[in-house]
Amino acid sequence: MDDRLKGLKKSMDASTFSQLNFTEQHRKGIRDKISKSDDSEEDILLAVMQLLVHEKTGYELVNFLRGRGIRKFEDNEGSLYALLHKLEQDGSLQSCWNESTIKYYQLNNKGRKLLRKTEKQSTTKRFTRKGLVEG
Repeated sequence: MDDRLKGLKKSMDASTFSQLNFTEQHRKGIRDKISKSDDSEEDILLAVMQLLVHEKTGYELVNFLRGRGIRKFEDNEGSLYALLHKLEQDGSLQSCWNESTIKYYQLNNKGRKLLRKTEKQSTTKRFTRKGLVEG
């Protein structure tokens, strides 16, 4: 750590953070909230499908989802591959291997139609929720 940052940390510990006391219960609650995903399964599926309009590997997909704030698949990539396999079995996704044994995924025509339908439903739900809240 840079010396300036060490000095800042010491200063913050002595002044700003001196009044804060976290119990182990507080720490556990904070960790749980951070790790808890607020994204619904529908929102996650929609994000995955939107990203797969263009060909991507599973690794790329996890990184793009992280960029969207979806952390469900971090340290649990197997569940992403299960979702991709399900979409492939449903006929919405195609996959191919390149010459270096890397598997790529992309929506096919059926998947694109499903994506458009899902996006319309998602937009309608958002407007409905907004109308209820603002009522």
